[in-house]
Amino acid sequence: MEYGKRPILRKVIAALAVFAIISAIPSSFADEIIKTLTGDSTDSVAVQDESAPGDPSIEQPDAAPEASPTPTEPANQDSITVQNSKETVTDSASPSPTPPHALANQSMRIISPTEINVDPRARSVYLPRINVAASGNLLICASSNLGSFDANVSNTPTGDGKSELNIFGAATPNFRISGVGNQAAEIINSGNGLRVFAPNKALAGTFIQLKFVALSEASSNPKLCNDAIASNTRTIFFRGLGMDLNIIKGGVTLK
Repeated sequence: MEYGKRPILRKVIAALAVFAIISAIPSSFADEIIKTLTGDSTDSVAVQDESAPGDPSIEQPDAAPEASPTPTEPANQDSITVQNSKETVTDSASPSPTPPHALANQSMRIISPTEINVDPRARSVYLPRINVAASGNLLICASSNLGSFDANVSNTPTGDGKSELNIFGAATPNFRISGVGNQAAEIINSGNGLRVFAPNKALAGTFIQLKFVALSEASSNPKLCNDAIASNTRTIFFRGLGMDLNIIKGGVTLK
């Protein structure tokens, strides 16, 4: 028994001697020796804890979901753009109205006198029938160097220039009448015809001028009279009859 206890006693004494030596060594050197003896078990354990995947048997707490930012609804720019584009399309789709104008084709047939015999004392004359065959809407512009015109109709305002009958200058030296088709010619030929009158002087020796223009729409715009071509212009002279105005008294024998 004593022989068996001796090895154990020796080990205990040796261990005590080692710890006594270590305790006598400075603490910094002792720490290095302890680290050398124990190794980096602590560090390896910490690293292992960090790098080791979680045990699937242990339920890991769910990560708190991050609150996604609420998207800000953009301004309704598309609808505004679409609306503006619609307005633009609407504006461009509405063409500006074309005003009445002279047609490119001014070919027409006109039959009218060039001279009218009148009483040298006459202050009022009715024109004979004037035949006009033309395409489009006819405009007749009449002017006189002395007399005025009376078509037996009152002035009709032009308005927007699209009415069926436009008359301007009644009872003046500058008369214009326009209607659908040959309506203007029919009016001046109605009744006794277009009347020319002068309140203070006889018409003998004067003249009138008639211009005929084919229009796209009825209008009495005076500027359109300038579109009449030479072949569609007529000048009519009033020639006084060669009458002797002296009154000769003679005897008459009654049976």
